[in-house]
Formats: sequence, C-alpha cells, structure tokens
Amino acid sequence: MPSFDVNTDGAIQLTAKLEKLHRSAFPVAVRETLNDAAFKTKKLVPKVAKSKFTTRQKSFFRAFSTVDKAKGFDLRSMKATTGINSKKGSDVAKGLEKQEFGGNIQGRKLIPVDTARVSKNSSKKVSSRNRFKGLGKTIRIKGGGNKGTRASHFVAAVFKAKSLGGDNFILSSGGRGMLYKINRAKKYKRGGLNMKVTPLYAYRNSKITSVSRSPFMEPSAKLASKEMGKFYEKQAEKQFKRLLK
Repeated sequence: MPSFDVNTDGAIQLTAKLEKLHRSAFPVAVRETLNDAAFKTKKLVPKVAKSKFTTRQKSFFRAFSTVDKAKGFDLRSMKATTGINSKKGSDVAKGLEKQEFGGNIQGRKLIPVDTARVSKNSSKKVSSRNRFKGLGKTIRIKGGGNKGTRASHFVAAVFKAKSLGGDNFILSSGGRGMLYKINRAKKYKRGGLNMKVTPLYAYRNSKITSVSRSPFMEPSAKLASKEMGKFYEKQAEKQFKRLLK
C-alpha cells in the first residue's frame, strides 16, 4: 500500500520547521496526514468499485468500509488503514476480499437474472415479489428427453409443475437450468394455450463461484496517495496555528 515520504522536496522545509516548533508537531502532522489519506481512500472506494463491478446498493461501501486511524507519536509504527468491516458481516467481508484479490466465493445455487429485478434492470435489486420468501411452492423438473422438441418439453414442464401445485419450477439438465415463475398456464379444450412464465433465477448445481481479481481498495489508496502532499501542508498549517498562538 502507498506510504508517505517526508523527505521529498516539497515536504523537507515543512518538516524542518515542524521539528523546530515542538517535539509533537512533526509526528502529529504526519499522523493526521495518514488519517486524511485513509478517509480519502474510503471516500473513493464506491466510485472505483462502480467502475469495476455492479453495485446495486449505493450505501453499501459506506456501510461496510472502515478506517483504522493512525495513533501515537512513534513514526516507525505509525499507519492508517482502510478496509472492510468484517464485524458487520463476515460473508460480505470474505466476498469483497475475493473481489480484491480473486478466488472462490461460497454463494447460492440460484442466481437472480434481470427479469427478477426491479424494472428488469441489471443494476437494480431483486423485486420484493420475486425474493425467495415470496416465491411459493417450487417444483424441480429434469429437462431433456429424446422425444419431442425443446419447446414441447418446456410446455410439458410448465403443466407438470402446475398439476403438482407449483407456483414456480426449476427446469434443469446437466447440473444447470432456470427457475421460472408460472404467471398463468391454461389449455383450451379446442386446442391452444394461454401460458406465461417468467425466468427469475439461473440454477447451478454448485454453490462455488470463481471470481477474477477486480481490485477496488488498492486503486483507491493509490489515488488518495497523490493528495498526501496537500494533506501534509494542511496538517502542518494546523500545527503552526496551534502552537504559535
């Protein structure tokens, strides 16, 4: 992660003045500079994360990101860190860690598709009526077969699920499939169908998802580090005002 070098051309003069001013002035200025950078990193995280992957809850990163402030006066051990608060949700913290570094995430077998979301928008949350607790009875049906067409297999699955009292059904083959909501399913005596189903969740036989590395914390820290010179000037000025009253 980025570090702050007080020996740059722009900082040397300020450092010398602070060291002459009072023994606490220099370490306090450095400490608060690190804290400013950490909080700037926290502020940048939602924007950087948005460019990496879909964030459906605007307050998500504000709620789960946290700052561990630098403390004391010992420059050798002084550090400020920005990270994910695991106390608020260990599963969330683990998932975000995998987003940062890559790896496997323990997830669900049912993954919502766009038609399950508000306004059928991929950036929106799952609609309340399409969440698990409101789905009703789900029938699992194995797809495939040698006779008939793919369409005829699908129609048969709809009416089989309906006959078993299903509000929804999972049609799967080879460990993958889809959960469909049965909006209506009626056969007319003279032939013909009045049928509407909505795909809600993609089904998979495994709960493991492989996630590629998509860092958001590290790039945020690098962006914040570019402002550390400005933060140092601000904190040095505070020390001058505090001690030269």
